[in-house]
Formats: sequence, structure tokens, C-alpha cells
Amino acid sequence: MAQYNVNAAWDDPYDHLEDRRESERFDFRIKMSIAVDNNGSKSRLVGPGIVRNISLSGASLVTKHTLVPGQRITLAIPTKRFKVAEIMPAYFMGTAEVIRVEPRDDATIRAAIRFGEAFTQNMDFSVFIRSLHAVRHTLAAE
Repeated sequence: MAQYNVNAAWDDPYDHLEDRRESERFDFRIKMSIAVDNNGSKSRLVGPGIVRNISLSGASLVTKHTLVPGQRITLAIPTKRFKVAEIMPAYFMGTAEVIRVEPRDDATIRAAIRFGEAFTQNMDFSVFIRSLHAVRHTLAAE
């Protein structure tokens, strides 16, 4: 039986999470619509979510919805209030998976979500997110 090498390099998946992101996050406030299945009925609950930071692969948002890790939600992200909106659809729509949930107060939670393929495989969405990043830098310089 081989001995365990106590000197071998170990990469703990819980260390340096910020280095493991799929894409760069940046702080940007944008309001989106979130739709979730209503437990016990065939209806959907639709309400707002406020993005705190966003990337090409996901976002951190605040909402009044009750979300749980692993849950699939539907998002509608509007483009109309940004300069690039003339060349974009009125909104981007697709699914996302809830990765992490943290209670904030009695009424809201903060959730980390990972965008589904309708977002991550959409070249227009990629251009939109990159333009938000550029707009944020322009506004910060002013």
C-alpha cells in the first residue's frame, strides 16, 4: 500500500474563491424581473430583483422572492435605459440557477445565480454586459 504524501500540493476548493470565477464580476445596479414557480399551484410568481454585481456568467442580486440553491428561475433583463439599447433587444430573457442564498433582513435575500445558456451562449448578451462594464468605468471617471 502506498504511503500518503503529506508534502503533496493541495488545492482546497474553498480557498481563494475569487480566483475561480468563470468571468470578471463588476458592481452595477440594474433592475430585472424574476419569475419563480409558485409551490402548490401551476402559476408563476413574478417580481423584481436588483442586481448588485454582474458578469458574463452570473450575478448577485437582492430580491423578496424565496429562493433555494439549485432552483431554476427565469430572468428578464431590460436594456432600454442604456445607450447600447438601440442595437439590442428590449430585454434578454432566459433561465438561471440559484447557487447561494443569504438572508439580509426580514423581507429580502441576497442570491448568487449562474446564467443558463440563453444568456451565456448569446453574443448580444455578451456585448451588452461588456458595454455595461465600459459604461461603469466611464461614469466613474466623470
